[in-house]
Amino acid sequence: MEPVLRRALKTFRIVVLSGPRQSGKTTLARQIAPAGAFLGLEGKPLSLDGAFMSLDDPTLAALARDDPTGFASDRTRPTVIDEVQRGGEDLVRAIKLAVDADPAPGRFLLTGSAGFLHVPVLSESLAGRAVFFELAPFSQVETEGGGDGLLARLLDGPRHALDDLLQSPPSALSRSQYAERVCRGGYPEVIRLSDADRQLWFRAYVHTAVTRDIVELTGARRSSELPRLLHAVAARTSGELVMQDLHRDIGFGSIDTTADYLSYLEMTHLVVRLDGWATSAPTRAKRRPKVHVTDTGLAASVLSVDAESLSDPASPHRGPLYETFVFNELRRQASALPQDLRFCHYRDSRGREVDLLIERPDGRIIAVETKAGATVRPADARWLEWLRDLIGERFELGVVLYGGRHPHRLAKRVFAMPLSYLWET
Repeated sequence: MEPVLRRALKTFRIVVLSGPRQSGKTTLARQIAPAGAFLGLEGKPLSLDGAFMSLDDPTLAALARDDPTGFASDRTRPTVIDEVQRGGEDLVRAIKLAVDADPAPGRFLLTGSAGFLHVPVLSESLAGRAVFFELAPFSQVETEGGGDGLLARLLDGPRHALDDLLQSPPSALSRSQYAERVCRGGYPEVIRLSDADRQLWFRAYVHTAVTRDIVELTGARRSSELPRLLHAVAARTSGELVMQDLHRDIGFGSIDTTADYLSYLEMTHLVVRLDGWATSAPTRAKRRPKVHVTDTGLAASVLSVDAESLSDPASPHRGPLYETFVFNELRRQASALPQDLRFCHYRDSRGREVDLLIERPDGRIIAVETKAGATVRPADARWLEWLRDLIGERFELGVVLYGGRHPHRLAKRVFAMPLSYLWET
C-alpha cells in the first residue's frame, strides 16, 4: 500500500487510511511521514510540531479536542494524525478549513480504526477533499515474501499467465499447512505466536476492538453482546446474510438493533458484506449479500477452531473458512493494484452459485470457486461454465482454487489451481 498512498499524497489534499486495529496503519504512516518526526523513547512526541501525532495518546487527544484549529494548522507535510476519529467532529472540520485555505496536495494523512464515513460521532465526510483507502492485515503474499500475487498476474494478461501457471511446479503444501495458514490469519502481531499465545492475543483483541472501541464511538449499550454477535457472524462466514436468522439467534430487542450492531462490526473493519451480482442493476439490487469475517485467524479464534480440527475433512467450518481465506487474500492483493475492481458473488433461486466474481471497470469478469479438498473434478466447475456461456466474452476466465497439488485445465477458460498459487511466485 505504501506506493499507493505516496501517489495519492501527490495529488489529493487529504488521504484517509482506515482498517482494523493492529493491521499496520501506524507502522505504514510512520514510513510515509518525514524522517525525524517520529516518537520519543517512551512513545511521547518529540514536539507538538512533529509530523506524526497519535490520538491514542490521551494528552494529544485532549489538545486536539480543546484547540482543533491550532492542532491542524501549520505543520510539516504530510501531517499524519493517527486514530483521527478520537479528535471528534471539531478536529475534522478544522482539517477541512485548513485544506480549503491551502489546497496544496499532501496536507494530511489521517488514519483510523473505524470506517471514516460510518462513525456516528462524525458527520463531516470531507467530500471532494479526501480519498480513502483500507489497510487489511497481511496478505499471504506479504507474509511469504513473494511477488505481486495471483490476482495481478491474472489481470495483467490472464491467458498468457495461465499458460505459465499450468507449467508451474506442484504445490508443496499439505492439508495441515493450509489449515495452519487459515487459522493464523494475517494480523502482524500473531504471525510468530504459538497457538496458545495466539488465542490469548485474539481474546484481548476482541475485548479491545469490539467492546471498548465500539462503545466509545457509538455509545452502544449492549457492549457485552458484541462478542456473541461476532461469533454468530463467524459461524456464518462466506454464507448469505439473512438478517432475520441472525436476529433470531442473537435475540436482541429488535431486528433494527441487530442490524445496527452488525454495522458497528463493519465500521471497525471486522466484518464485510459481499454484494450479490446480476447482469442488470435492478436485479443486482435484489440479490442478498454474503458476509465474511475480514480475517480467518480472528474467525477461527472466535469459533475455537484450531489447525488440527480444521484439517479434518469432516469439519463443518472447513469449507466456509477456506472460502473466506481466499476472498480475504484476493481482496488484500487488490488493495495495492491500480485498477478499481468490484468484488461480488452470484447465487440464484435455482441453486446456481459462484463464490466470488471480480469485475473490472469495463465489465470483464474473473470468477473464482474455492474447494478445500485435495481433489477437483469437472463437476466442481459447472457453474463457472454456466456463467461463461451466459455472459460470453465478458467472462475472462474461471478458477477453482483447491487443496491439491497440481494445476490443470477443466474446460474452456476454466482452470484448477492449488490454493498456494494465490501467493507463490
